[in-house]
Amino acid sequence: MPHGTVTRLFAQRGFGYITPDDSDRDVLLTMDVIPETMNALVEGQRVEFETIEIESGVKASSLHLLAQSVAI
Repeated sequence: MPHGTVTRLFAQRGFGYITPDDSDRDVLLTMDVIPETMNALVEGQRVEFETIEIESGVKASSLHLLAQSVAI
């Protein structure tokens, strides 16, 4: 699975973006793929994710934290 960093997060709007380590093309992150056990996802968080193609690009289909620390 690809790794990346949550670069923008708009929790109240229900979405954000992940910048993959191996690409500069952002991946859409919707709140429905965030596991219920993940209480506080923040910008800068390192994640592992799977993707699916959608009309407007690429969307994360699953998400897992890589570490509890935030990338700087």
